[in-house]
Amino acid sequence: MNNWKTRLDVAVNLAILCVCVLIAVIGVKKFLLNNAPPAASMPKTGTHLNLAGVDWSRADRTLVMALSTQCHFCSESAGFYQRLLRAASVSKVPVVAVFPQPTAEAREYWASHGLAPSGVDLEQAPLARISVSGTPTLIVVDRKGLIAGAWVGKLAARGEAEVIKQIQE
Repeated sequence: MNNWKTRLDVAVNLAILCVCVLIAVIGVKKFLLNNAPPAASMPKTGTHLNLAGVDWSRADRTLVMALSTQCHFCSESAGFYQRLLRAASVSKVPVVAVFPQPTAEAREYWASHGLAPSGVDLEQAPLARISVSGTPTLIVVDRKGLIAGAWVGKLAARGEAEVIKQIQE
């Protein structure tokens, strides 16, 4: 009888240990490994950008800036955007800034970050309409409305140089 009781104790302890390990694995997967926000998807090169009211054929390239007044990466990139807008102006590349917020709020945000609104079309639209899932996103569109290049997030110096190069070509 004693032998049977010892075996039962061992089996119960092993079962408890297995349940504890299972709970720990589930907890680590759920709370530690999946705690990062989902990565923003990149608009696909060669696909058509659907933005009502924009005439892509008016220039060889158009720069689309998908921004949000609530995006700290957008705010932190304001210095780069000033340089980018100067490069676009020199290269005669139209710029469309798309915000999910109302246009008046976007204009106020734009001005508060030292970005010149002249020559830039500020549009209000859901970002999903232009296949953008995160801000900031910069998109260069060709005269057919096809995406020629896209960059998501706050860019390092190399990414900034790539965008400016695409604008100047």
